[in-house]
Amino acid sequence: MSIADSENPLEELVVDDAREAKRGRYGWLSLVVAALFGLFYAYDLWEALGNLFNLPVAYDALGIGDRVPWLLLWTGVLVPPLAFAVAVFLGRRRNVFGKALIFLVGLAVVACLTLAVLALGDALLPAILPAILGN
Repeated sequence: MSIADSENPLEELVVDDAREAKRGRYGWLSLVVAALFGLFYAYDLWEALGNLFNLPVAYDALGIGDRVPWLLLWTGVLVPPLAFAVAVFLGRRRNVFGKALIFLVGLAVVACLTLAVLALGDALLPAILPAILGN
């Protein structure tokens, strides 16, 4: 029986997705969930890339271009794709709801690490501030 012939196509879609999960594959429903969560991960990556390109320019304008926190900037760029890849790997043999939960937890981890990187940048700011003020 195909999904189009089913009385309840949504139920058949979930059953088909569960069948694919047993094989370690992503079914259509899981691919849609992964793509939707992928957009949120891509947004975090976009923000990190914006910081990577714009922060050094701002530091140069302030005259402290040699104090750019490159490690923090690159950490922000690498975390979202790595977290998404880990979520895809861990969700291989789970049903669609388990995969969605793993993607959600991965997104929360990305948000926490992004906030930690920003907090660390703010903590380092007092060390940079005297150079800006000329003290």
